[in-house]
Amino acid sequence: MLALKTIIVIFFTPFILLGQLIDELPKDENGNLLFSEVVQVDSVSKNELYSRSKDFFVSVFKSAKDVVQLDDKEAGIVTGKGFSKIQEAGVELQMWYSIKIQSKNGRYKYEIFDLYFQYEAKTSPPSEVFDKSVYYKKNGEPRTAYETRKNEMLKKIKSLTESIKTTMNKKSKKDDW
Repeated sequence: MLALKTIIVIFFTPFILLGQLIDELPKDENGNLLFSEVVQVDSVSKNELYSRSKDFFVSVFKSAKDVVQLDDKEAGIVTGKGFSKIQEAGVELQMWYSIKIQSKNGRYKYEIFDLYFQYEAKTSPPSEVFDKSVYYKKNGEPRTAYETRKNEMLKKIKSLTESIKTTMNKKSKKDDW
């Protein structure tokens, strides 16, 4: 019986190890991509931050109405799903993602998650694109196309997070007619 268990462990261990994302990407406790931060905004109410989070979706996406999936004023949460275009080897891909902004008095938390890439009818999750076993060549160097996609993704995420922070940190302007 012990020999059978040993064989099972030896056989399945390579499959368990294959599903690991490359180390430099931020991950949640389950190993999924997650870009997240809690940001302090002194003396700003939950309602004001909630309002600013809605402004973010309106200012960044062509149609916030089509993007916003959850809008809960009482909980101070706005969640949406959008995409950004990425260039890779002369081909334009869509990088899809979800954004969640949670507001509390004096702080907010943003999360960018559920990322995947789409080109024509092919959909590729990060677990496929950034898996260590396919990302790196046998010599340990990253494959050029995957490295390009990672860098383009990180640029788009940085742009999104900067837009979130800019919108969420804006001083409210009173209508001064």
